[in-house]
Amino acid sequence: MKNNKRTALFNVLTIITLLATVCLLGYYGLVMFNVYKSPFPPPTLVPTYWPTDTPTPSGPTPIPTWTPTRTPTITPTPGPTNTRTPTLTPSPFPTMPPTPTFPPTATPTPRVTLSPLPFTYDLSMMSPQYGCSWTGAAGHVQDLDGNPLVGYPVHIWGAGIDVVVNSGADARFNTIYGNQAAWEQFFDSKPKVLQIHVQLHDPSREDHPPISEEVVIDMPGYCGAGLGYVVFIQNH
Repeated sequence: MKNNKRTALFNVLTIITLLATVCLLGYYGLVMFNVYKSPFPPPTLVPTYWPTDTPTPSGPTPIPTWTPTRTPTITPTPGPTNTRTPTLTPSPFPTMPPTPTFPPTATPTPRVTLSPLPFTYDLSMMSPQYGCSWTGAAGHVQDLDGNPLVGYPVHIWGAGIDVVVNSGADARFNTIYGNQAAWEQFFDSKPKVLQIHVQLHDPSREDHPPISEEVVIDMPGYCGAGLGYVVFIQNH
């Protein structure tokens, strides 16, 4: 009796197992052929961005092959070409040397006429050659180049004196004043205030007209200006 119950139980379990197997196989068939969308889709795989290791080649590094570099060829620079000196062709006629050119003759520069009269004058006040015990007038006569002119009458007057002396007539005056055409006239033995007049005259004419302006010398009356020195200078 017990064996029949046990057999019936195993049969029932077998049938249940077979039914479960058939149902499972049917489900897998439906999933396989995608007849119905699976309520449990497989999860979507997220792509990974991790770098993958690149295998490093192992073994010795190959040595690069040496490529020879061509040495540039030096091109020689040509040296200067010697230029032949032109050969002189003899002329059928002899060439005369050029005529020498002489420098032009210097033209004398015209001198400015300082006065319508032939002579001008230059007056200087100075100490007498004899010291303070002398007061008077002196001077000399010269041409355009400073050469002494001897024999010219010099009219001197003032303070009671009126005389005519000739330039260069007294060798003593020439020595004292250092000129061969010197002249001198004494007025007083001490410094004195007075006025002296001097004028040069023409020696070549009988009437001896004046050939310079009248020189007025105002003696101040002290030793440092006791001599009025007049130089008559030829003008033209």
